[in-house]
Amino acid sequence: MSKTVDPAELRRQRKARRAAEGGGPVVTDSPAEGSGDAGASGAPTPQEELVIAQGRPQPMLRLEELPDVVDTPEATGPLSEDEEERWELCQRSFLQYQQAWWVAAKALNIALRGRLWRRDYETAEAFIGDVARMSTSNAYRQISGAEVAALLASPPRIELESNDQSRMRDSAEVRDSNDAPEGPKPLVISQRAAEALTYVREDYGASAAADAYRAVAEVTGKDQVSQKTISGIVHQLPRKAEEELTEEELTERVRALAKEQKEKEAAAKEAATDPLQAFREYVDAARVFARKTKGMAAAYQKAAKVDQAKAEKLAGQLRDHMARAAENFPDV
Repeated sequence: MSKTVDPAELRRQRKARRAAEGGGPVVTDSPAEGSGDAGASGAPTPQEELVIAQGRPQPMLRLEELPDVVDTPEATGPLSEDEEERWELCQRSFLQYQQAWWVAAKALNIALRGRLWRRDYETAEAFIGDVARMSTSNAYRQISGAEVAALLASPPRIELESNDQSRMRDSAEVRDSNDAPEGPKPLVISQRAAEALTYVREDYGASAAADAYRAVAEVTGKDQVSQKTISGIVHQLPRKAEEELTEEELTERVRALAKEQKEKEAAAKEAATDPLQAFREYVDAARVFARKTKGMAAAYQKAAKVDQAKAEKLAGQLRDHMARAAENFPDV
């Protein structure tokens, strides 16, 4: 089984590569004798060069293995040795995109904010399009949601699907770590569901957004909650500027909305097999509409005083909507 190559090994390999390509002497920090990691010279030849990000699968990079983000907005020219190491780690993360999109999203953030892409690409947009196959705006949305995903997956235990031995070892470590403190159950969140939590994350932080997702998962009994469910709940929460909630209030509000959502989904399934329930939902919708239209005439009068033309245009739209609704009424 292959092993993760540390930064020192990356430097050693890179020096050997450059020396071989330039025809000069190979100068490396050789590993200890008998390690079996290199040839007789202590460095891999071009033919023996260790595979870093392609070929035989390696253990997946974990989030904590990625370096911290470093802002270098004015960076130009060739990458330094430190940047080369960070860039290679980012490239390995990009290959893991399908298995752990949030790890790749952090790698995108590192490469973008450090301008590491400048070695191989003319622009950040070209880099994002080639590596992530998405628009720049979508990339930044994923970067924002990655923080929530990482919190939900803590501690993330992700292995390549083709690396059975590595997965088995990881599972054994989990079973044997009886002394490890118990934490929240690791959960998986889709990119779209993470994006649906944007308002919560912006108002209360990534940790609160992760807690909200956990609350919904617990109430609905699902290990992975859909983007549709999360969006339906988040859109009913007040923004912080309108009503600031405490951590407990936010959690309770999310739980209550999740319970309502669960009941709605159950009713929808029942309606699919119960014709009377399906018709009852239309009646309930009409009841809600009738209640919400109280004061409509007064609202029109006020609007007409401000802008008569626009108010009449809106009233015309209202008549059209009501006419279409009346066409759908049962003939009884």
